Amino acid sequence: MSENLTKWQKFKRFLKRNMTPTWAKHFSYQVFAFLVSVAMVAGVATYAFTKSYDGRELRFVDGFTITAHTGAFNTRDNTIESITTAIEKGIKIVEVDVRQRPDGTLVMGHDIIMTNSDGVELSAAFEIIKKTDVRMNLDVKESGELNALHDLIVEYNLTNQVFLTGIDESQANDVSEYCPDVAFYVNCVPSRIKIFADDYQQEIIEMLEATGAVGINCNYANASRTLSDLLHKNGYMLSIWTLDTTRQMKRALIIKPDNITTRNPDKLQEVIDNWGE
Repeated sequence: MSENLTKWQKFKRFLKRNMTPTWAKHFSYQVFAFLVSVAMVAGVATYAFTKSYDGRELRFVDGFTITAHTGAFNTRDNTIESITTAIEKGIKIVEVDVRQRPDGTLVMGHDIIMTNSDGVELSAAFEIIKKTDVRMNLDVKESGELNALHDLIVEYNLTNQVFLTGIDESQANDVSEYCPDVAFYVNCVPSRIKIFADDYQQEIIEMLEATGAVGINCNYANASRTLSDLLHKNGYMLSIWTLDTTRQMKRALIIKPDNITTRNPDKLQEVIDNWGE
């Protein structure tokens, strides 16, 4: 009775029966050589793309900003240290994640808060921010916290000093209801292929008009110069996140965004200062 073997099982049996030490050594060498070749090609391609960015003129939109992602400058995420370090470094926008404890207290935190002792209270961050001209990007993790968040923003008189991200299209109505006087970006995943189509561009603008957002906040991989130009032409802004490598930063800069969020603001500034060298 014949065995019912998978292709992988048949391949392993073939190797066991036919792979002599000499053949195995030759095969291993070929595999190693192939992997080295692939790595070299990838490295050359990365270098070529990076150099091609340097050859382009670097221009900024009016009011271009750099946001220090929470945890920037090798600090711990969502801590007072993260905020104060960024301010000391001269950063004008700092980001924190916003969560709510079971008792309703707003705290800085990325993951769900399980107890009433977890997380640093957001009010402690507001105490620091209100004494400066630094703005704060509040990355909202739960739309249910918007009402309490608005009360806290008003209490510290920070309506014009903070803005919201983390808001998708379905949550925009909640922002309009609970935080009508606070600016926000809508999070979305724009297609880098469809963006060239007039109908798709119209959908994006209509979405922004309907939500009342000041612009789009998206991952750098989904941003493009076409998207940037479309938004600026229609009076909207583009904020992109989270860039940490030199190549990502160079690619992002030529897109002409309004804001770049990074854990390495010092590296981004260095890329800008040494552009074209």
